[in-house]
Amino acid sequence: MIKLFINSYKELDNKILNIMKKGFKFSFAICMISVLLLLTYLFINANIYIYQIGIMLFQLALFYGISFIICGIVVDGIKKNNI
Repeated sequence: MIKLFINSYKELDNKILNIMKKGFKFSFAICMISVLLLLTYLFINANIYIYQIGIMLFQLALFYGISFIICGIVVDGIKKNNI
């Protein structure tokens, strides 16, 4: 199963791969903002809303990262008429 995923990743079109990489960078930026908010809550002991916002942003970053993976593979499959 993992070999299938790695092979499908290696065979992606360059345009789709570039979009996926930019999406990962965007997702990573959101993840870093959430980590900063969670560290702020940890060390400054701010109110609970900072913690909730940090957790929600972390979930959003994970959702975006996984969405870019799935959508990239599906769009490449549609483009190559595999799906």
